[in-house]
Amino acid sequence: MAFRGSRALLQSFNLRPSFELALRSSCLQLVLARWGLETAALMGVKGEQTSNDDERKVRAVEAITRAMYESGLDDHATAAEKTMLEKPYRCWEYEDYTYGDHWEAFGVLQWLLGRQHKIPPYHSNFDRARLFQSTGIMPADPSTVEKFVDPFMAPQTHQSLDMKQLQREIDVAEAWLWRARAQVLLGLREDLDKAEQQGSAAATGDETPAEALLRTKHIPHSLRKMAREMPKTIPIAARQARDRGLVDALEGGDFAILVEMKENTGSGSSGTNTNTTTTTVPYANLDSNHQDAIRKIAESRFLALAWAVGKAKEWDADAVSELVSINPISSVWTA
Repeated sequence: MAFRGSRALLQSFNLRPSFELALRSSCLQLVLARWGLETAALMGVKGEQTSNDDERKVRAVEAITRAMYESGLDDHATAAEKTMLEKPYRCWEYEDYTYGDHWEAFGVLQWLLGRQHKIPPYHSNFDRARLFQSTGIMPADPSTVEKFVDPFMAPQTHQSLDMKQLQREIDVAEAWLWRARAQVLLGLREDLDKAEQQGSAAATGDETPAEALLRTKHIPHSLRKMAREMPKTIPIAARQARDRGLVDALEGGDFAILVEMKENTGSGSSGTNTNTTTTTVPYANLDSNHQDAIRKIAESRFLALAWAVGKAKEWDADAVSELVSINPISSVWTA
């Protein structure tokens, strides 16, 4: 049976000062701007290319790096972020490209600063263009970084965020992250049982394929023993999340996901006609790509919230991946 705690186990959070949130947000924006250039190059974006196109992008990359130093953000960027920005154009490695998963964390920081009105549902993303526009930062112009951060540096600056709303968003993030992690464990429970029966791979220093997947999908070690019980545990957690208002609805005893259905209704004078409708499906019925997308959204938002309230001391996605919750007990198990 799953353990349930009382609401008294939830805690009051101390949000970091606004200027810290603004500095962290600015660092992310510079790295994500660079990520956009590198991703476009990697994917071989097609279109009208000029002979000077690569040179223009090299200058843009160099300008972003200069902006980090000239604005003083190098004192607040992580070692990984500085390394990524210092690399020459088109010299990024696989781990660098995964920083694109931080878009949702960037959105949460903007919400905490009052630049976004709400956090979207966990089956959808923040609007990336609006996120960039909300700060007014031009990545190649250091002065725009200062214009964004300076208002938050004033001693009289007070955070207007409702702490009850912050608590709710933490609870919602925990619920969705728990469900995303549960799906990974659900798919690997037979492999994990087999590995346990054959003995720990740690004894030989080898890592089983299942253990490697759990590591890459950021599943805490403390949750892995729950894999065998997941078919029974997920419906219980889903009902608890619905009763607490952490999810809007259930479908088939699971978190309900809103999806669009497009139906071809024939050809018309303007081409093929389609009719778009929406329906809900159980989380477990999504294909693996959509499940992974929701997991990454949940992980990124959880990282930002954990760091913002000091649960995570450093901005480190790998370290935060070992956190089960921000509350003393995950919100899905708190009555």
